[in-house]
Amino acid sequence: MRLAVALFTILLLLAPARQVAAQQPPPSGQEVQPQLPAPPRPAGPAGPRNIVPGRSLAGVEVGSRVSNAVARFGRPAAVRETSMDTAYLFSRFGITVYARSGTVTAVAGTNSLLKIDDALGVGYRVESVYEMFGRDFRQGTVEGFPGLIYEGRGIAFGLDGRGVAAILVFRPGTSAVISALQPGSAAAIPVATGYPNLAQLRGHSPETGFLSLAGYLRRLVFQTSGTWITASEADRVIRDQLSASR
Repeated sequence: MRLAVALFTILLLLAPARQVAAQQPPPSGQEVQPQLPAPPRPAGPAGPRNIVPGRSLAGVEVGSRVSNAVARFGRPAAVRETSMDTAYLFSRFGITVYARSGTVTAVAGTNSLLKIDDALGVGYRVESVYEMFGRDFRQGTVEGFPGLIYEGRGIAFGLDGRGVAAILVFRPGTSAVISALQPGSAAAIPVATGYPNLAQLRGHSPETGFLSLAGYLRRLVFQTSGTWITASEADRVIRDQLSASR
C-alpha cells in the first residue's frame, strides 16, 4: 500500500514538469510549421446525369465520336440529316446528339433528370437560369423553342413560357453551325400514332398542370410509357393535332 502511494506521489510531482516542457518554445533556429488545411479535391468527371456547359451532357462529350453515343444508348429512334449536321434522336432518354462527319458538335436534353451542378435543369424557372448564368445571352431558337443562347459559355436553354424545356451544350463560339440553334431547323422525328389528342385542351391552364400542350403531352407519354419524347417531337404532334381539329 505504501509503495502504491509513493508511486502516485512521484507521478503527481512529475505531471507539472511535463506540462511546462510541452509549453516551452522550440529550440532556436527551428520554426513551428502551421497545420495547413487539406487541398480541395478535384472535380470528378462528367456523370450520366450531369450537364457541363461547353463540354458534355449526360456523359456525351462534345468532340467525341457519335458512335460512342450509339453504343451507349442503342439505335436512335430517328436520324435526321440537315444542311449543317446530322441529328440522332434517342427519344427513350430525351437526348438528341448532333454530329458532323461523325464528330459530336452538340448535345441536347429534355430529360428532367439531367442537371447542371445538381441545381438547374429542365422544368426549372427561367429566373434560375439568370441566377446561375447572368444575362450575357442572345435570344434565339433552341430545339424549336424560343430561348437563351450563352455563346461564350457553350450552353443554351429552350423556354416553354417561363420554364426550361430543353438544354443544349455546344463548344463556345460554334452556335452558328448547329442546326438546333437555327430558326425553323430543330430536329423532329415523324409523328407516331397512339399519342393522346390534346387539341381540345388549353395550354398553361389548370387542366394541363399549367404546362404548354407540348409539355403536357411529354409528361403524359412519360407517365404511360416511361419514355421522354423530345420537345421538338411533342411540338410537332401538337401542331398537327391542332391543324387537324380546325
